[in-house]
Amino acid sequence: MRSIFSYLTVIFSVLLFACGGSGEQQANQETVSADTIAQMASMSLEEAWATDTVMIAPESVIYDESNDAIYVANIGAVNAEGSDGDGFIAKMSSEGEITELKWVTGLNDPKGMGIHDGMLYVADIREVKVINLETGEIAETHPVEGAQFLNDITVDGNGAVYMTDSGTDKIHMLADGQVSTWMSDSTLQRPNGLYAEDDQILLASANGGFFAPISKEGKEIGEHWLENIPSADGIIKTSDGNYIVSTWQGEVHYVDAENNETQKLLDTKADKINSADIGYIPDQDMVLVPTFFDNRVVAYKINKGDS
Repeated sequence: MRSIFSYLTVIFSVLLFACGGSGEQQANQETVSADTIAQMASMSLEEAWATDTVMIAPESVIYDESNDAIYVANIGAVNAEGSDGDGFIAKMSSEGEITELKWVTGLNDPKGMGIHDGMLYVADIREVKVINLETGEIAETHPVEGAQFLNDITVDGNGAVYMTDSGTDKIHMLADGQVSTWMSDSTLQRPNGLYAEDDQILLASANGGFFAPISKEGKEIGEHWLENIPSADGIIKTSDGNYIVSTWQGEVHYVDAENNETQKLLDTKADKINSADIGYIPDQDMVLVPTFFDNRVVAYKINKGDS
């Protein structure tokens, strides 16, 4: 995977002279390429707001467009081996105001979340909790047999819920009220983040340190769009059709899969601030970062090079 900052001068010089063509064509190619690179190179994240340190190990954050609300999964005391019941979901406004810190309580170690048809699906160690968004009540609980460490959740357009089990190298699926194992493969390498698209599921692999698509039909892992990112965690899709991937240790990367270009937008490792399962507000072009042991949610506006 090439960095956008690598080989720029050499690549464009070679392409322009080797491909031939008219001077006008070369000039157009050079302008388009330069514009693309300039936009990527000047893209950045600007902090817009941050909560106080009232969260307790916030692991995942998701934006609910229908209610213009943000939900934050708080693990509480990190206790993946047992059920301590101190996990909770916080509810916030899209402007960063905490409207109800402990909106849903009695969870264990809640992590990834997905929304479909008025319901919030939450991965909670070894089961999936289904929460009614209107009432805040837990409507259903679905145990996942053999699960060790349910992590992220994504929901496709048909309402099928996919969830990673980072402890067993599996991706499970909840559909029509039934849980099944959708994929079991050691090459998932501690699967974490998921993002559902029409014909594929995108995966952020924690131990593999990569971001790649998995075909729904063949269940095969495709080309790695991003590599060498240990503790790969959350995935969002931006309004421009590209992706942003976080790492739990404190990095946030922009990925232009079509053009095979990536850019690191944020690195808070030196400050020991995590960046776990990120969320996104499309209308504001805002990335939401749960900082885990830093006990906050931080919102960053995406500044693009053409703005």
